[in-house]
Amino acid sequence: WPRDAGNPRFDLRYGAFGTQNGYTWRLDGHPWSKALCRGPRNDGRWYTDQTPMAAYYLGQKVVITHPANNHVAAPRPCGWGPDNPDTENLMFVVDGDEDPCCINSTKLIQIMDMGVSPYGSDYSDEVLMTYPKVGFQNAPKFCEDEEDSMGTYNFTIPTDLKPGRHTFVWKWIRDPAVNPFTTCWEADVFATKAERDAHYLATGRSTEDMWDFYQIHNIVDGVIMDGNDIITG
Repeated sequence: WPRDAGNPRFDLRYGAFGTQNGYTWRLDGHPWSKALCRGPRNDGRWYTDQTPMAAYYLGQKVVITHPANNHVAAPRPCGWGPDNPDTENLMFVVDGDEDPCCINSTKLIQIMDMGVSPYGSDYSDEVLMTYPKVGFQNAPKFCEDEEDSMGTYNFTIPTDLKPGRHTFVWKWIRDPAVNPFTTCWEADVFATKAERDAHYLATGRSTEDMWDFYQIHNIVDGVIMDGNDIITG
């Protein structure tokens, strides 16, 4: 869970998917000096049994989900049309235990560029509607629910990252005219999957990885397929 997810004001744990109730953090005003994260680091406060801290292992492919929130380029009448931009989608790990001052801090170490989704009238409808795709707009069921359809992307935990507790930062720029969005969270990083799984079992959590689901299932025409069966949701 990200920082402050358990705050009743936001209700990320029990609220409907896509309902953020003001949780979104955008670096408006003075993005180069505004605090990078919604709240300062406080592991004992932000993470509880209901909103536990993540745990990863070196080399793991981590899948992140998010609501489309209307930000997918698609042929009309679906969404806002093909010109809905996607500009930057980066993942960072923080060097050290203290929060970086701001978005241009030298403590931010980029660990992955998750790509930019195709958009614009130069792309055919077929390209815009083909999934999976890189970037923020990988939401196969967007046209069924433009606001709350689920989008996914993934990043890999570097194999040379030192095991221990780290802060991760996601940065997304929807449009060059709009300031960056960020999300911060902490995670315990283990050297091996076996160590991570032991930690999850000890804390009452499942050891199933979303990446396993990705590898087993295919997306065809925007629908997740499992052999001859359709998996909904």
